This record gives sequence, structure tokens and C-alpha cells, in this order.
Amino acid sequence: MKRHLRLAGLVAGVAIVAAACSSGTASTAPSKAPASAAASSAASAASTELAYKGELTYWNTMRDIEAVEVQKQIDAWQALHPGITVKMTLTPFDGADKKYETAANNKAAPDIFRSDVGWTSGFAAQGMLLDLTSSFPADFGKQFLAAPFATSTYQGKQWGLPQVTDALGLMCNKKVLTEAGLTAAPTSWDELVSAGTKVTNLSAQKYGFYMRGDSYWSQPFIWGWGGYLFEANAEGKVTSIGVNSAESVNGWTYLKDKVLGTVAPATWDFKTDYDNMNAGFKAGTTMCIMQGPWAVADILKGAAFADKANLVVAPIPVGVNGKTGSPVGGHNWVVGVDVGTNADKTAAVVNFLTFMTGADQQAILAKSLGLLPTNIAAYAVPDVASDPLINQWNAVMAAATNRSGVPGAQGIYDSFTKNYQLFLTGSSTAKEALDATANTWETTVFKNQMAQ
Repeated sequence: MKRHLRLAGLVAGVAIVAAACSSGTASTAPSKAPASAAASSAASAASTELAYKGELTYWNTMRDIEAVEVQKQIDAWQALHPGITVKMTLTPFDGADKKYETAANNKAAPDIFRSDVGWTSGFAAQGMLLDLTSSFPADFGKQFLAAPFATSTYQGKQWGLPQVTDALGLMCNKKVLTEAGLTAAPTSWDELVSAGTKVTNLSAQKYGFYMRGDSYWSQPFIWGWGGYLFEANAEGKVTSIGVNSAESVNGWTYLKDKVLGTVAPATWDFKTDYDNMNAGFKAGTTMCIMQGPWAVADILKGAAFADKANLVVAPIPVGVNGKTGSPVGGHNWVVGVDVGTNADKTAAVVNFLTFMTGADQQAILAKSLGLLPTNIAAYAVPDVASDPLINQWNAVMAAATNRSGVPGAQGIYDSFTKNYQLFLTGSSTAKEALDATANTWETTVFKNQMAQ
């Protein structure tokens, strides 16, 4: 997963759009998440006798290390329901949305799909998902964090269940922070650059920071300078595009002039930069990176983090005037529309999703992989409540920036990344690259979504 998370004040349905496209901040896991009967109700539902017998197909966009843990959970559910097999197929995250759309158009979609939160409303708008509104009690969503649950809804209907939530945070090596003269993660980009120069040796490949060549990672340099991507109204129509605002241009210019070539490398191999970023951080040669909770399990395998306490997670540093932001992400379980033609199969799928989103199952993934639960009760499970890294991620999520629920918004990153990379390599100025991005969004991505 190489593209991945401001969550507060959201409501279900398309009303998420107005807040998500603006610069509103988010709030996910409460500091004292209330315990609930969610775990026991999920277990009870899962053990219910099911009439359906046969196979359920599941396309999973998680990495191998994560899928191993999910398979254990699938095995546990299958043991409760002899005669039903869940066939999990690992599907690379990049391009999975297009693959699903093609399959759905050909009546060959999987029964269950792990959809990025930015894809769900688009699939629903195209009639590619089963409406699950009547499959769950009216108050079922109350057991989940409000914002992740809202991403699984569209136009007042429920199209899935939230599996995990996430956001980009600032991961730092505590030992290297100390060498740079810091006692905690830097809270501003100026502080990061100032401290980072003390440990940076570009020729020796030792860095204070490492920046990716994917536009998803560039968004903090837009929000942190007061810019925004686009805004939409309560009907889900895009009312303005701000990715090329003066503030956005200033943020990208700061990145180019103050960060790259100063405390971070300014040469690019866009095919390998994600792996290179992680490798350097795991080896202890990079002070800080922007990364998400999906990477925690892998990061902790690095020699630099043999002592787990050496990993520090903090909110993205602020830019000008104390502004910050990192994109809210996560994934939903969604169901292919054709499942609805078989009532018994639908009941089996609903039972499976109830089990997989239960507090106990989400707590397992939080403890084993560092993934952030969407079920509120999971945060009260002792192993989760006492995990220092998960508690650090809570602060990250509280300062993160909502992603849009506008149908079609999943398509913004193709042109965004292409132009961002032209900017990084010097083929375009920040303004030229962002103007080109805005033009593509207006004329292509949101061509049928612009408010008149």
C-alpha cells in the first residue's frame, strides 16, 4: 500500500464531502474509548447458523505480511461455518480500483473487496456495490469511529464497513533526534530542517529527512501553507479547485528550496523511492520520514528499531502560521452488487463482515501489525490501550486532513503525481505543475462533477 490518512465533525452520507474537501481537522480514537458489547455481539452473530454453503471470493489489497494475519482470522470464521470457504486473492493496491471497475463492468467482481476510502463513493455512484443499509441495525454504525464509518456511506446509504483508518505521520528515530539536539520529534518544518542539517551528510547518504516522489506525500506541503485541494458542496459537487492556489505554490516551493538537497536527497528514482525511504530509516541513516501505520510492522523489523522505543511517531510538522495536515486514509470492506441476487449468500457475507470488524478481530490486527482500528471498543482492549505507538498515532489522527467523498476523487492522483514529479525533476516550476494539475481535474477528473 503506497498511497495512504483530518477527521472531525463529519456526518454520514454525502455531507462528508464539504468537510472532507476543506481543511477541517479530524478526531479519531478517543483517549478513553468506551468499552461496549460490540465484541460479544460480533462473536454471537458470527456463530449463527448460515444456510449458504460454497465459496466467497475476497480481493485483498493488503501486503503479504498483513494478509497472513487476516488469513488467520478468516480461518477462525470458517471454523464456525463449515461448508463456507473464503478465497482470498492478494491484489496489488496500485491499480486495484481500476481492476475492480473492469471486473464489475464485466459482471465478474469479487464478492468482497477491500476498497480505499477514496474509492468507495465512486463505486457506489456507478452502481458497483451492494447497498447494505438494510443488512445491519440502524444504530450499527455507532460502534465505529464516526469519520471512518462515514467513508463507507454515500447519499445516506451504507455501502460497506470500515476496516482500518490511517494517516501519514512523522516517524522519527529517537537516537538520531538526540544526535540532532532534539528531545522530541520536530513540530515545525523549520525545526526539522534546522536540526536535520546537524545529522545530514548527503554524500554519505545520511539524511535528516526523506521525501517521496508521490503526490500523496506532498499534500502536507499544501495544507501546511494554507492551501487546499478542492472544495465541494453538500450535494457532492465540486465548487472550487485550490490545488494551484498561491498558498499551495508556496508550500511546494518551500519543499524544493528548504528541504530537498538540504536535509533530504534531491535525486529521484520514482519506482524505488518508497522502498529506499523505508530501508534508510530501518537502517538508522535517516532521522525522520512521513509514513503511515500500515508500515509499522515492517519498520520495527529494521536494525535501528530492535528496541521498539526508539521509534517515535508524531503529527506532521506545521508549516506557516501553525498550519498542518496529512491525508486521512483507510479501507472499507465493500460487497459486489451481484451478491444481492442470493439472499443466503448476502447473509453469509454480512455475517463475515460483522465478525471481521468486531472489536476483538480489529484488536488483533492492531497488536500484530500496528493498524488502527475503526471499532471504538477495540481501543479499550488491554493490548491496544497499553500500546505506546497506537497512542502516539491517536495524536496524528487528531491533526490529519479529511479526504473527499466526492465520486471521482480517486482519480486525482494520476495527474497530481505526474506533475509533481515534473516539478521535482526541474521540468516544471511549482506553479506550472500545480496549474496543470488543476486544469486536468477541472476538465477531466471532475468534468461531470463541477457545480454549475
